[in-house]
Amino acid sequence: MATSAGSGNKPLTNSSSGDTFRCPICLEEVRNPKYLSCLHTFCESCIQTYISSTATCHDSLNTKTINCPVCRKRIDAPRKDISNEEWASSLPQNKLIVSMWLNSNPDKELCKFCERKQKRVSATHWCKACMETICNECKAFHELVPSLQDHKIANLDDTKVCEVGVEVEEFCPEHQGKIIDAFCHQHQKLCCCFCLVKHHRLCSKVETITDIGVETEQHDVPNIISIFSDLEKCIENMQEQNKTKIVDLSVMKQEICTKTEIAIKEITTLVNDAHAAWIKAFEQTHADSVGIVETASDELKRFSTTVHETKILLQSVLKSGSPKQLFVTKQNQLARINNHISHLKSLDLWNFPEKYTQPDFNFLKQLSNQMKFEDVNMSKGTSGTIETILYTFRNVTGSDIFRRKQEMSRKDWMKVSFKLTSKIRNLSEYVYYGLFVHDTKIILPFRNPPSLKIFDVSKTEGKCIHTELCQETPYGLCHSRVNESLNEVYVSFLNFVDLYSIDVEPMVKCTKLQTIQLSKPMKAISCGLNSIFSANDSEAFICSEDFSVQYSSSFNREGALTPFLSSSSKSDFHCFSKNGRVVVADGNNKTIFESNKFQSDLRGMTFDLHDNILVCNRKNKLIQIRNGCSESRNIELNRWKRFI
Repeated sequence: MATSAGSGNKPLTNSSSGDTFRCPICLEEVRNPKYLSCLHTFCESCIQTYISSTATCHDSLNTKTINCPVCRKRIDAPRKDISNEEWASSLPQNKLIVSMWLNSNPDKELCKFCERKQKRVSATHWCKACMETICNECKAFHELVPSLQDHKIANLDDTKVCEVGVEVEEFCPEHQGKIIDAFCHQHQKLCCCFCLVKHHRLCSKVETITDIGVETEQHDVPNIISIFSDLEKCIENMQEQNKTKIVDLSVMKQEICTKTEIAIKEITTLVNDAHAAWIKAFEQTHADSVGIVETASDELKRFSTTVHETKILLQSVLKSGSPKQLFVTKQNQLARINNHISHLKSLDLWNFPEKYTQPDFNFLKQLSNQMKFEDVNMSKGTSGTIETILYTFRNVTGSDIFRRKQEMSRKDWMKVSFKLTSKIRNLSEYVYYGLFVHDTKIILPFRNPPSLKIFDVSKTEGKCIHTELCQETPYGLCHSRVNESLNEVYVSFLNFVDLYSIDVEPMVKCTKLQTIQLSKPMKAISCGLNSIFSANDSEAFICSEDFSVQYSSSFNREGALTPFLSSSSKSDFHCFSKNGRVVVADGNNKTIFESNKFQSDLRGMTFDLHDNILVCNRKNKLIQIRNGCSESRNIELNRWKRFI
């Protein structure tokens, strides 16, 4: 059990819910809480012990480092020559948690100032700035010292002290000693005065926290707490599924071993030697399979700790904190959750073992041909863990794309009007695919020279602002569904697909994140809710998230220079042209409906947010078909000479 002196020595309990702030190391009520830069909080004695046992010297920086016991983020020591004890002591105290103690421990306490002078005097007041209980004499001392005169002091006997709202100054993690007092809406970042000058000087919407309408947090945070409760249950269910998966794999392993041993008994010593070698290899395969699931379960357990801590802290601040504190705490905790999710996404753990493939039982033939038994093969499948966590967490963060989809989905898209806002003149060649990578920035692929170009369409005349040269000719484009953001884009190069991260502010930067080799050539690509739909000049494919082909069928681009297709963002539907009609099919390649035949060549198609289909043709028209093909309408585009 962790112990230490001072008010932090009391267990910190949220008495209203029965939950407690528990140290992730000792699993008991946290005492004298200290937190790391990742915002995870521990008992001071526990984190000191952890630092002493795990701190290592980082070769490139020549300084001590540890990994957070919960999220595994690397934490560097404040200076090179610091001792482990000094490092632990120098960690900032979680004053927010300490301040919660006043509400959960209404009993009289001793004056902490007098305690340091070896005196035992009953406390009568609480100093919000010092975060300690004080007596009448020390209160009078506050009134005499100029630097202490503006401290807010509350009477412990006043029952309203718990209702005033906890105010704890949050300090900037980048600029030591500077208080967080502003919020940048553009970057969703809390800022100090130095941050504003250094990082957000040109940002269009920055407000002081005192000016923000943080009263809405009283309504927003309960919803977040509810979502985190659902996320905890979701993680618990996934853990149960992981346990079942381990049992199933073990049962399958035992069944295969048993059948193999029965056959082995009928052959010679050579077979026995080969069998021993086979068992060793299979045990390793099984150990690797179970190890993947167990490691994933351990990471989920750590993430569950982060979620639980966040939920408990938000519950307490919602009950006892001020609106300002509620807003700051919410932003800090959401950032911590997002960092932990980024860590989980970076791990190569989430393709779980699915089954073992039993080898051929003709052992004598194997021995004569290969001098060994055929190894057991283990196949993998996507667990869906990261996707589930991201889907749930998006409900909390409410990313721009998510919020806009929610708002736009309330409209009747069969009645939405369309108008020209920008056009790009004098293109060197036809461009058949394009995507928004920002509110006012689009990306287009070009063949000569092979390149990706970013255009600014914020004004009537679109302007090229960046050219990214490519080694091969780019074709189709689609957004990645992993992060639900505009700036992650898949680009098809016929025989492979590259995933790019495209940042447009403060300047355009294209970063290649991944290259995926394709088993079939693909020109047009479209990322749906659960699968990827693609096509070349003769075949169409339904693929898994790694572009592995699940279904394939013949495809005819019907005179167009390139295939046109699209996938829905809200269902597993996809659409394509066939015999002059638009066909909608599901993720199993089953046709849902077909439109009437069109009178002119198609130039592109997409789904709207209600799964209606928008089709463009060479006659400068948009044709909108209601989901189910019950009605359609023509949308004139008279000002556009070409729509590609």
